[in-house]
Amino acid sequence: MVAESNEPSILLSIVENDPRYRQALEHLFSLSPEFELTGIWSDTETAAREISDRYPHIVLMDIQPQPAAGISCIRKLKKANPAIQFLIFTGHEADDELVFDALKAGATGYLLKKDGPELLIKSIRELHAGGAPMSSCIARKIINFFGCPSIAHDKNLQLTKREEEVLALLSEGKMYKEVATWLGISMETTKKHIKHIYHKLKAQNRMEAVNTWRKRGIV
Repeated sequence: MVAESNEPSILLSIVENDPRYRQALEHLFSLSPEFELTGIWSDTETAAREISDRYPHIVLMDIQPQPAAGISCIRKLKKANPAIQFLIFTGHEADDELVFDALKAGATGYLLKKDGPELLIKSIRELHAGGAPMSSCIARKIINFFGCPSIAHDKNLQLTKREEEVLALLSEGKMYKEVATWLGISMETTKKHIKHIYHKLKAQNRMEAVNTWRKRGIV
């Protein structure tokens, strides 16, 4: 008979800004020999420097309150360590753009803290086994995204080359006058292009137009 191994099957690292959650998570995973904590960090900057040396199977990460830094950390670590899996575990239901940015950076799961510890444990096991666990509301965002008719394949909604140039400059934060000067066109022509862009993308403002276009993977 082969003796059972007492070694933990899942090596886990945690990046959590909230000290109460850090303590709660440390306690939760210390209760089971199935898990071994290889490190706990309060900020993504330090985690990005040190996680690679701890060789975790999974990194449990809250990307709030600085989503850009969290996503950058995932992207950097995933590039250097493709085998590491990242499970977002956050208290805020993010907007669509943030969810997709996290997944594109390398996250393989996305949970909300309100889902509770039982689902968290189950999701970590699922992720370690090759799955991609997500809270139901996050999964719904993804389903809605792929279920929407894509403007990229609707000729009536496709932007012209000039409209794409205008939108690209708007996405950089340039004002209408700057767009006109950059492209060498009049303010009247610039406003006409923007009006057409808003109509085609069914947007009310610059942010909606840019976000809609990015979600379709065009920009």
